[in-house]
Amino acid sequence: MQADRNAMRPHMSRPRTWFALLVGLAGVASALALPFAPVVAETTTLTWPASGRPPVSSTVLTVPYRPQELTVALPCPVLRAATDRPAAVTVLSTGDGGLTVTGGRTGVLLRAGDRTEELPVPAAPADCRISIEAGPSGISVLQADGRVTYLADQPLPEMFELRTDLDPTRALGLSVTALIGGPFGTTPTTAKTVLVGVQLLCAATALALLLRGRVRPRLRWTRLWWIDAAVITILCGWAVIGPLAVDDGWATTIARTVAATGDPGNYYRWWNAAEVPFAFSQELLAPLTRISLAPLWLRVPSTLLAVATWFTLSRGVLGAALPRHAGRLRLLAALCLLVTWLPFNLGTRPESYVALGVTAALALAWRTRGPAGLGLLALVVALTIPISPTGLLVAAPILVFADRLRAAARASSRLQSATLLALVGSIGAVALSVIFADQTWDALVTATEWHNTFGPSLPWYEEPTRYRYLLQADQQGSMAKRLPILVTIALLPIAAATALLRRDRTGASALRLAAVVVVMLALFAAGPSKWSYHFGAGAGVFAAFLTVTTVLLMQRVRAAGGLQAAVGVVGSGLLAAAAALAFAGPDAWWLPVLYEVPWASSSIRPAGVPLDNPLLWAALLAAGAAALAVVARTRLPVLLAAGPAVLTLVTFGTVVVLLLGSFTTAPLRRSAGSLAMVNLHRLASTRVCGLADDVELLPDGEVLAPAESTDESTGFAAGAGYFPGAPPPDPPGTGTSASLWGSRTPDPTSTGTITTEWFTLPSLAPNSGVALSVSGRTSDGSALSLEFGRTDGSTVAVLGSSTPVDRPAADELPTQPLWRSIGVDAVDVPAGADRVRLRAVDGRTDEQGWLAFTGPRLRSTIPLTAFLAANGPVLISWPQAFLFPCVHNIAAVAGGLAQTPRTVIESPRPWFTDDRNPAIGGTFAGLDQFAMLNEIPSRIIGHPDLDWGTVRVVDTRFERDSYARSTTRTTVWGVGATARRRRRDGQRRAAPRRGSRTHRWRIRRWRWRRHAPPS
Repeated sequence: MQADRNAMRPHMSRPRTWFALLVGLAGVASALALPFAPVVAETTTLTWPASGRPPVSSTVLTVPYRPQELTVALPCPVLRAATDRPAAVTVLSTGDGGLTVTGGRTGVLLRAGDRTEELPVPAAPADCRISIEAGPSGISVLQADGRVTYLADQPLPEMFELRTDLDPTRALGLSVTALIGGPFGTTPTTAKTVLVGVQLLCAATALALLLRGRVRPRLRWTRLWWIDAAVITILCGWAVIGPLAVDDGWATTIARTVAATGDPGNYYRWWNAAEVPFAFSQELLAPLTRISLAPLWLRVPSTLLAVATWFTLSRGVLGAALPRHAGRLRLLAALCLLVTWLPFNLGTRPESYVALGVTAALALAWRTRGPAGLGLLALVVALTIPISPTGLLVAAPILVFADRLRAAARASSRLQSATLLALVGSIGAVALSVIFADQTWDALVTATEWHNTFGPSLPWYEEPTRYRYLLQADQQGSMAKRLPILVTIALLPIAAATALLRRDRTGASALRLAAVVVVMLALFAAGPSKWSYHFGAGAGVFAAFLTVTTVLLMQRVRAAGGLQAAVGVVGSGLLAAAAALAFAGPDAWWLPVLYEVPWASSSIRPAGVPLDNPLLWAALLAAGAAALAVVARTRLPVLLAAGPAVLTLVTFGTVVVLLLGSFTTAPLRRSAGSLAMVNLHRLASTRVCGLADDVELLPDGEVLAPAESTDESTGFAAGAGYFPGAPPPDPPGTGTSASLWGSRTPDPTSTGTITTEWFTLPSLAPNSGVALSVSGRTSDGSALSLEFGRTDGSTVAVLGSSTPVDRPAADELPTQPLWRSIGVDAVDVPAGADRVRLRAVDGRTDEQGWLAFTGPRLRSTIPLTAFLAANGPVLISWPQAFLFPCVHNIAAVAGGLAQTPRTVIESPRPWFTDDRNPAIGGTFAGLDQFAMLNEIPSRIIGHPDLDWGTVRVVDTRFERDSYARSTTRTTVWGVGATARRRRRDGQRRAAPRRGSRTHRWRIRRWRWRRHAPPS
């Protein structure tokens, strides 16, 4: 310790001190220059139509929705062709909310925003044209006669499509050029790369100078190695069987995009804004996605971080807090870490990185005695802050141990103090290298503005929202997530009261840790979002506090008096309430279709035992105390004082057993679609495509023709009887709705039955079946079945019937009923059947007491993996993007443009369509404007009742991405050159005053372009 404390003193002569000071200052200065250093900015130029191609309508997904500049050339012959039409025709449209030019007998009209302008088209000259230019200052129209019209109050048009209703031959000469750029598509210049190298070299040199003379601790092998082995085994097993984290798919897709294109954008929302300054975890994950996209492989980092956190906690934190007991208490520490880590920190979310950083910061802050510890602490802080907003939690141990850190920073002179500050600052400035190595100040400002605009961005005083989420009856409030947080909060006053009753080292350590926990909980409020799963960032600190507090309570038991007994009684009551409240939460997890765990939507009651009842815990504690008093003749104060420690251990053991047990038995209860089986198959290299291996599509085939024209019906109407606001898949009498029946009437109490006519059934292949569409309910008194028969002369002999599995949408509203496809497989059809008919009963008399269905049709079966391989690019919704490792052809997003997907995989209901929601900057928002998303029925093999998700095919009237794009690279400064502070209201600078120099220059430029040949 003495050598560490004096590292800066005897080993540094005055010249060496000046050298160290220069190294530190150079490291800080180079880091501060990084946000503003020059970068190579990339700008995309989109040209439609592509060279040598005629103007054909095309999809265009720009991100953000408005380009930086937009230029449109409208040749007069094209406009004249439009005015020859008897009805209005669209000459050009960039989509809803964009720019539209229409022509007809009444002339040519330009619509932009809320403005409509007439565009006069002269009869001569024949080769004239009208030019439209849109930029930050508004929209300007250069008429064919040279006059300029300003629409200064209009924003840049949105661009989701480039559509024309004119024949390509008559639209020749029509062209659009868009300039798309932003602050995120940058790469470092040589100068910036040199700055990064200088900063990292200075930081490494500073750390080496501070560590010189440090006494390194020896690693000792102990008999308790089996506890380490058990913890590592459980963590590795949890990587195989554990649940999906909320944003696994989101983080994985960002990392994939970074690896494939270098674009660090958010991919799904926020206009594809980069995650700057909190993108470090995705950058670390990106290289792994180049190797494999298997879920188990992508869980390796969080598993390694868990192991590192365990050793940091057990050797670093507990070694400083309880140096005489740390080894003997390792089993207790393991239990506490498993309770706090397992529910939160598996997967690709950043909390596992932050948890290790905060735990390491706590260990270093506690153990630091000299400059070396300060340097290591600065490095930990520098690598934790860029991970996530929760990285701010590293400040908690620094604030609580500020007195120790000030003592460690003392130096013998002002020069040495300045040198130490510079060296530590140089190491801490590594955070700026991590954040701005590939990004700029403009990127940070713009990303922050867009994130705040779209949200969630809640102020600090809405921190109670996080605890409201924790107590919800869904995956955010599962029993395993509730328990460590609620027990920690309940133990805070107990630990403080117990430690203050008799001060010693254990009590002081408990008070220190309690203070760190309180500060950490307060720092959570600084985060812009308030989700409960952020608590995982403090897993190591929570585990340390719970371990030391339990030890403290057990130590006080031996000499417990009346005051300690009172604390024990109050503490037992608080913990009994916390335990009951925790077990009142469900065993619910993200995307529950991936698991078959018990109590997924109810309180935890194994074998009917009401663990959600606080009286149960109080009764168990009282019974145990009474038995111990009789058998061991223990004093009553001792028994009362032992209550909190006993309850803590019992509840923690219970939740670990329930958690591991439920996920171990889940794949045994149902293996199809199980995430655990996906990982096990990957380990065995048998099936490597994740969830796609367990899903098959059921596309429609030929509609069966009726063999006769009569049916037996009471209460059902042909071609009607369905909800007016929910029409069938095709208009009645056409397509799949060629035959249609329904029982809906204004009177909900009406009932009915129907036996339809026979339909001709061809021979079925093994991978085929019979399907129909249905709306309404087929349960609780209503039913629908398929009856099969074989012709025997003029009659049909009934061979048997089959009831298809029906799966109504969980979020279906009575006022918005949905049509769904159901059916039976060929294996369920009796052998020799050549006829099929439908039998239905409407026996319900409530508001949903009606049933509508179509006639039968054939269907086939296709493996989802094969379908996706042939129908890319694929857009996978963020909840599921972690589960399809064989889908390598995802829709690319880069350079301000997104590919138009052919297939969309949606999550189970309720659908999370953030990628198509313009209110939150969805990257693929244009899909809802120009495309229909047609569902292909699908199912998990062997479990058609499960809502695993939805496969939709993008049906667009246009060509996909039929345009040319080029990239221009320009060296610019990191501030003021690429900022795009764009808001949804389209605020812009005012247009130039008429007659001003800028106004005259623009007129000359536009007139020159008028005579330029059309692109």
